Amino acid sequence: MQQSRSELQIILHAVTKDRLGLIGLVIVVTFIVAALLANFIVPYDPIALNIPHRMQSPSWQHILGTDQLGRDTFSRMIMGGQVALKVALPAVFGAMLIGLTLGMIAGYGPKWLDNLLMLLFDTIRSFPTVMFALAVVALVGPSLKTVLFVVMATSIPTYGRVARTQTLSLRNSEFILAERAMGASTIRILAIHILPNIIGVLAILAAMDIPTVIALEAGLSFLGLGVKPPTPSWGSLLKDGYALVRQTPWLIIAGGLPIILMTLGFTFLGESLRDVIDPKLRKQR
Repeated sequence: MQQSRSELQIILHAVTKDRLGLIGLVIVVTFIVAALLANFIVPYDPIALNIPHRMQSPSWQHILGTDQLGRDTFSRMIMGGQVALKVALPAVFGAMLIGLTLGMIAGYGPKWLDNLLMLLFDTIRSFPTVMFALAVVALVGPSLKTVLFVVMATSIPTYGRVARTQTLSLRNSEFILAERAMGASTIRILAIHILPNIIGVLAILAAMDIPTVIALEAGLSFLGLGVKPPTPSWGSLLKDGYALVRQTPWLIIAGGLPIILMTLGFTFLGESLRDVIDPKLRKQR
């Protein structure tokens, strides 16, 4: 346990020494803390209507003004981060866990099983995400769970293919062959020897995939396929802002700026983690 903490401290220290990595870490931590404490940060109820104060410009009372129903835009932006977090983290880590398991099985298992799982991955990826979302929404209706399912299902093949490629490159390594010669079980080889050697790559991929998932959730909400109104999300802010862009630009800013910042933050953090974890890049430093 102490060794794991020391390794984490080494990675964290290396990330904070990198300027872009530090910027990305600050943005990501700020985003997560704001999302977790959103209920205590927001100055107004994000779904409470206040028609007499509709379409107000930014002021001390309303930092980003109000929307067409008088709702505080800043409060809706903060609560939209909570929705993005509820979708991004479970979807990414769930897809990584399932993709990792299936990918290792495909890479280490028999050829027929590998072909079957690759066919499954190709079948899922053959459907455009929006068309797949339309089909799911038509069956079960729009909701946060629907968005979570769509994002997770479409992300599993990416992690599965990476895990399969890494497993194939390791399965004939000398230490794996030695374990097999000593009678180690398949589960032990996958869990003890292959998993630790590929989890770092998938963790980097997950960090850089989170902004993609956030943008996908916003896009689905923008199209009306995501969370149901009046639940605030960055996609619904963009949708309202697009319809009212001639009257006020603040809805567009409140919906678009967080997505841009999250993309930069997770990208910077993912690039820094890649430089720290990847042994080849570490040697070049």
